[in-house]
Amino acid sequence: MRSSVKILNIYLDSFRANIYTVEPFRMIGLIDVNIKYIYGIERVTLAFYRSSGTYSGKIKGLWYPIVGIKTKTGRFTEFSDNINYILTNTTKDGSADKGWLVKSLFFGNSYVDKNLMKGFSVGPHYNKLLEIGKTLKDLYESRNFYNIDSLDAHYLNAEVFSKDIYLDNTHSQRENFETFIVDLYNQSLL
Repeated sequence: MRSSVKILNIYLDSFRANIYTVEPFRMIGLIDVNIKYIYGIERVTLAFYRSSGTYSGKIKGLWYPIVGIKTKTGRFTEFSDNINYILTNTTKDGSADKGWLVKSLFFGNSYVDKNLMKGFSVGPHYNKLLEIGKTLKDLYESRNFYNIDSLDAHYLNAEVFSKDIYLDNTHSQRENFETFIVDLYNQSLL
């Protein structure tokens, strides 16, 4: 099944970030993008984190996409029913510790093409997510971002799952983000 969801472009001036952990050093951030859906083009906020390069062969300084951040230890209950279902099915043992960066969906279960860099999905969104990750690395290293001291797990989750409808959008941030995540999941099953 071909994806009807497509990331078109990013809003470079919307990048906002903050320190998430000091040891290992990680940043978390939000970036707005335009995504094409069957119902039109919508502005959507996506979440990313800056890798410390300490685990699973990730590249230090590269920004990787996340669904959100776990706010309590155990099974997934803090997101929407659809997202909790997806995360339960894409995360080892269907649960995680408080503070865990929810990224398992972007790693997929298998990589047919060994040339693909892990952490950016295995489907049609791979190239755009990787491009965004590289762009955020460049923006961060040139200090072209807004530092938001209050950006923590709760703030990040509230932003990506907000019920607000952005200017010129027809659907809420939450609906648009969830549609994107569901599409990522469906594409990973193919």
